[in-house]
Amino acid sequence: MTSLAPLPLASKVTVLRGLGPARAAALQEAGIDTLRDLLWNLPYRYVDRGSLRPLGSLEMRGFDAQDSGLVTVLGAIQDLRQSTTRVQRMALTEVLLADGTGTLRLLWFNQPYLGRSLKVGDRLLVFGSLFLGRHGLEMRGPQFEFMERGGDIGWVRRYLPLYRRLGPLPGRVRQKLVAEALTRAHFAEDWLPLELSKDLPDTLTALHLLHDPPDESEPQALEAGTTPAHRRLASEELFAFSLGVALRRAGRMLRKGLVVPTSPELRERLKGFLPFPLTSAQRRSFKEIVEDLTSGRVMNRLFQGDVGSGKTLVALLSMAMVAETGGQGALLVPTEVLARQHAASFRRYLGEQAGSMQLLLGGMKAAEKRAALARIASGEASYVVGTHALFQEAVTFHKLQLVVVDEQHRFGVKQREALKEKGGDPHWLVMSATPIPRSLALAVFGDLDQSVLDELPPGRQPIATRLHKPEFAERAWEQVRRELAEGHQAFVVSPSIDPSDEGKVQLRDIQAMEALLRGIFPDEAIEVVHGRLKPDDMAARMARFVAGEAKILLATTVIEVGVDVPNATVMVVDHAERFGLSQLHQLRGRVGRGTQRSHFLMISGSETERLQTLVETQDGFRIAQRDLELRGPGEFFGVKQAGLPDFQVADLVRDRALLLRCREAADRALALGLSGAQTEWLRREQARFKLAEIS
Repeated sequence: MTSLAPLPLASKVTVLRGLGPARAAALQEAGIDTLRDLLWNLPYRYVDRGSLRPLGSLEMRGFDAQDSGLVTVLGAIQDLRQSTTRVQRMALTEVLLADGTGTLRLLWFNQPYLGRSLKVGDRLLVFGSLFLGRHGLEMRGPQFEFMERGGDIGWVRRYLPLYRRLGPLPGRVRQKLVAEALTRAHFAEDWLPLELSKDLPDTLTALHLLHDPPDESEPQALEAGTTPAHRRLASEELFAFSLGVALRRAGRMLRKGLVVPTSPELRERLKGFLPFPLTSAQRRSFKEIVEDLTSGRVMNRLFQGDVGSGKTLVALLSMAMVAETGGQGALLVPTEVLARQHAASFRRYLGEQAGSMQLLLGGMKAAEKRAALARIASGEASYVVGTHALFQEAVTFHKLQLVVVDEQHRFGVKQREALKEKGGDPHWLVMSATPIPRSLALAVFGDLDQSVLDELPPGRQPIATRLHKPEFAERAWEQVRRELAEGHQAFVVSPSIDPSDEGKVQLRDIQAMEALLRGIFPDEAIEVVHGRLKPDDMAARMARFVAGEAKILLATTVIEVGVDVPNATVMVVDHAERFGLSQLHQLRGRVGRGTQRSHFLMISGSETERLQTLVETQDGFRIAQRDLELRGPGEFFGVKQAGLPDFQVADLVRDRALLLRCREAADRALALGLSGAQTEWLRREQARFKLAEIS
């Protein structure tokens, strides 16, 4: 047989044998277009062939569906039927599997194509969880592989790699494609630095070990992604990514930026805006920002700190440094509630110069908006606070020199680019109200310099945090009664605006909570706010609470950030299990803003172990790390983060220590000069990564 020519990894999968148009389309729809895509799309789990169970050994007696785990069986199709369910009118494919020791019913819903691909007599290797149905034990929607009719399973080694089924592409065909790709794909010379590749297999060997694990493989390590083969591929991804970040940062350092002048007179004027002395962390961070603004380079800095650490005051001082020397600073925030809150704080800090501050919101009336746009365009407004309205084409700046972005993860790169174009090449200060673990910060904002506020202002008391089961909720309401009796105010947070938001899950929505509160506190003024209110109505209700006219504010998470009411000393969060830990920590930051001891009370009947983290610590960075471990990077911010790198093997939670090593190795490699192999691999890899950069 003539040997086939080697293929570059960038070759289309259609060069492989046995791949017709339908199967190629299924691969392409799943994002598998090249040999590299195919080979780096690893099995999602491995079945130990030694765990095969005879069908006759599966018993109904003492069966517990919650404890059945994954079962692997081998048998032939004895009967095959297709029908439609009566109630929901779903296509139902039903198979009776037999192996000589017994039978098992297999069910698939809404997969009518299985009736065309399965036939009586087919031998299947089936794996799935067991359920107790009307006719005995059954598997619902199990995964399966075709076995050769009348043959054995000799082609299966001890560990069978399982790939996610892609439409008409069976896993057996996928394995054959992978096997051919491993044989024909051409791999370039090793490009990883020795400090990262030492004691690890080369790339081709690593792929063989993961697509066709030898019998002596460690099953737990295979499942966890911690084998040397996994580390090899993860190191390649993280090193390539780190090189790209290092190159972007090096390029940014060469860009010329506007020099913002400073002087002893300016420093004295800035001190006049301070309501109290800065903490050492605030002074350190502001010093780093001043060095950027006066360096002659464009500032791109991530500025993060825990709840209540004083980021807003440092942001104001940064904008004041620009405004006091003839420029304009813009603060971009995601919601009108937060924009109004920042504007009120700025006016308070600016005092006599409050007239130079301009608020710009999408919900403004036409005449009000025209006046605001005119003040911004003329330069009369040197401090601008706004929402997405700042992106509008009608907005022009006189001399935009600094953009401060609050809640950075709520804005996409294109939106930030749109604002950048309005000021030539302004300085950027990107703030995060959610403390970001270092590994995630390096991955998402690796090309930004970073400042961290790791100190709270003096006088801030720890917030008493407790978790109550629903049957003991009265304890939370009793604490609210005590706080109100002392003249304080209270927040109550509901996870849902109405019952339809959560489908069949029985949640107490905000309407039911309002009725409950009005029954418990009939003599107290209560305001209700949520995201469906019109902006003016929302602002009016919030204003009544801020002014103390209302004693209880019932809200959804629209109050998560920015709401500053020092007299509010207690918050109750209903159905706390519906929130992430970092989100709960942000909510907790709405109380404890005065000198009085404050209370944060969670009501939840589930996930108590996870929620106990909030009870045990008030360190936002520890909470964020735990939240990241539990929910993963994609959900960490509460929304899908558009800037997350598209890693296929590396995991930002599991591999955070490896990421730090790769960052250090990338800096050293860049300083020494990249090899040709490194440059070529980097060029290919960078197309996959989505860096949340501002360049």
